[in-house]
Amino acid sequence: MAVTINDVARAAGISKSTVSQYLNGRFEFMSYETRQRISQVIAELEYRPNALARSLKQKKTHTVAAVVSSILNPFMTNTIRGAEDYCKENGFNLILCNADDDPAQELAYIHTLASKQIDGILISTTGRNNEALRSLNGSGTPVVLFSRHVPEIDADTVCVNNKLGIDLGIRHLMAHGHRRIAFFVLPHSQSPVTPRRERAQAYCDLVREYGLPAREAWLVETTNDEVVLTERLEELLRQEEKPTALFGANDLMTMSLVRVLANKGLRIPQEMAVLGFDDWEWAPYLQTPITVVAQPSYEMGRRAMERLIMRIRGKNDAMPPVLEHYEPELIVRRSCGER
Repeated sequence: MAVTINDVARAAGISKSTVSQYLNGRFEFMSYETRQRISQVIAELEYRPNALARSLKQKKTHTVAAVVSSILNPFMTNTIRGAEDYCKENGFNLILCNADDDPAQELAYIHTLASKQIDGILISTTGRNNEALRSLNGSGTPVVLFSRHVPEIDADTVCVNNKLGIDLGIRHLMAHGHRRIAFFVLPHSQSPVTPRRERAQAYCDLVREYGLPAREAWLVETTNDEVVLTERLEELLRQEEKPTALFGANDLMTMSLVRVLANKGLRIPQEMAVLGFDDWEWAPYLQTPITVVAQPSYEMGRRAMERLIMRIRGKNDAMPPVLEHYEPELIVRRSCGER
């Protein structure tokens, strides 16, 4: 015989309504100990609530989606871990969609998720599907942006203070004797992706502010492809005035720079200093551990999902959208000449 909600309530020694509140994610009506006891009993009895019946009754599926720009990016992976953990703690399921920074693929996901009556979407958007996201957000399916801010979309946004991150990196390089700093960033001039634009602009502004040599060739727009990156680096090294430090605008760019320097036999930091924006798992374990400006990615993922679930539950209905900036942290290792 199938286990019922009454069986769970009886075994946990609580009321059926309390179990129902737990299943519906209304945890504010019970203590942490009660939540733990219900969770344990559900696992022991192998209780499986009828999700279809619940969603029809409540007009909610307790399922949200996260659309990421690239699952290959360690920052995205850690952000989604934070979002998923918050979902599990609050009775929501999470669907993960990888847009691969492709606007067409992103739009297909948006339409598919809308047709599945998803409760809400967390997205690091390409910036090319603003109308579709505005429409979805305005039709009762909340949208929360993370990592990338799009002013045209009236939605809660959780991101990092990019200018502060670039400032931390440049000042650290200056403190270790570097004034000729090249900045490697994905194509940003015509891109709606805000972190690229904000970091590139911050680099230009701060180089001027600190009186550092400003060379147009040292703001390097390039892909992460190592063949292309090798060509761009060789162009820099052929110049009479060469940079002494390379600053990667994100984790994938910095990883590629490290590999290209190794392939060319250039030692870090003796022959070229390296600093990256974003940390990644093996950065501390390289022969020369890489100094980075790290985003609190896990915490940002949790916070973004918290904002989404609050919107779903109607708790923030009267509040205008919030743009929330997290502060990055400089993690000092040994790739800039530190001792």
